[in-house]
Amino acid sequence: MANRVVHFEIIHPEAAQIQKFFADVFDWAINTANPMNYGMVDTGAKDYGIQGGIAAPGPFGDGHITFYVEVDDVDAALAKAVAAGGTVAMPKINIGGAPGQETILAQFTDPLGNRYGLSQRHAQPAPAAAARPARKAAKKAKAKPKAKAKAKPKAKAKPKTKAKAKAKKRRR
Repeated sequence: MANRVVHFEIIHPEAAQIQKFFADVFDWAINTANPMNYGMVDTGAKDYGIQGGIAAPGPFGDGHITFYVEVDDVDAALAKAVAAGGTVAMPKINIGGAPGQETILAQFTDPLGNRYGLSQRHAQPAPAAAARPARKAAKKAKAKPKAKAKAKPKAKAKPKTKAKAKAKKRRR
């Protein structure tokens, strides 16, 4: 994966005011019709560019402006950030999606306190769900294949004696 930037986020206590500002300045469509009142920003990006969000602060800090980088493994990326001197600002959370298509998010700060987001899409299914196909495969492997019925070899024709051949002719 290229670790591309996939989302920007503007978090501010006056989210409605900031949403209106950016909608007016850039003609962005902002939809807050969701349980968290999170303003999903449609920037109109088609071939390039990213979408974003503008919302009020949540449980993991106050206002900030950040972007999210899509990674293969949020845990590994957080570990690298911490090893490089950063800190975890928001632990890994699953924000949902279709089974097997969930999105995992996390945030960290760099050594100067700037906040960044991580996104992992199409996360692996839960261990119990992942075990189901494995169990089926194991069960199939244990099942003994049905033995094919062996064709009985045809008996070789015995040479007929002259007497038997004559008796057969008489019966006809």
